[in-house]
Amino acid sequence: MKTCKKCGVELDTAMNYCPLCGQKADEELRSDTKTVKKTSDNSETPDSYGFSDLTEPQKQKVVWELSAIIILAGVAVSLIVDLLGNKQVSWSKYTVTIGLFLLANIAFFTFLQKRVFVLALASFATAVLLLLALDWYSHHTGWSITLGIPIVVSFYISAALYILICGKVRQKGLNMVAYFMLTASFFCMCIEGIVSKVVDKQFHLQWSLILFVSVVSVSAILLFIHYRLKRVTDLKRFFHI
Repeated sequence: MKTCKKCGVELDTAMNYCPLCGQKADEELRSDTKTVKKTSDNSETPDSYGFSDLTEPQKQKVVWELSAIIILAGVAVSLIVDLLGNKQVSWSKYTVTIGLFLLANIAFFTFLQKRVFVLALASFATAVLLLLALDWYSHHTGWSITLGIPIVVSFYISAALYILICGKVRQKGLNMVAYFMLTASFFCMCIEGIVSKVVDKQFHLQWSLILFVSVVSVSAILLFIHYRLKRVTDLKRFFHI
């Protein structure tokens, strides 16, 4: 493990500056043992790092810490206001639950970017727990199991399809817009099918099927333009100018 050349603090391998004195890890210590800059009052302060100078793990940690501070502050304020106004926890349980859900997902997307399967599984689990909690708050009406969770499952299936397509496609452009529109229309079909099954007790598709046909037409045009431009076709010839 490397150490700071100025104060001797042990540094993590991903760190490029000392968190104690601000000395750059890859910078040789000067003879005066200071890396300083002049301020407006002619006093000397250590050279500091900007956000762009941080490594990727450090940037992720900063984003996570700022997000946690903002969300926890909002949760705490809503909880205190609810307790002062109602003398009990009432509406604030919704903000607390949603705040914790957001905090957990920010943590997942910050620290699990390279483990896609674990990220998707953890995000799905927190979404299911959120729906169950909201259903419990509304006196166990059962909508989370019959309606909420199936919609969440269809959303993650649609997202997985889009991510899978993105991974297979080499050249990205208008084709990605087309694929997104197709997966979004598929998700809309799932929503209407699930809602119709729960509400009307019968599976049927109406508006989502019309939307899907329209999206297929637009997507076909976008894919045609993308793969024509991929062959470096002259624009004037392509548009018959």
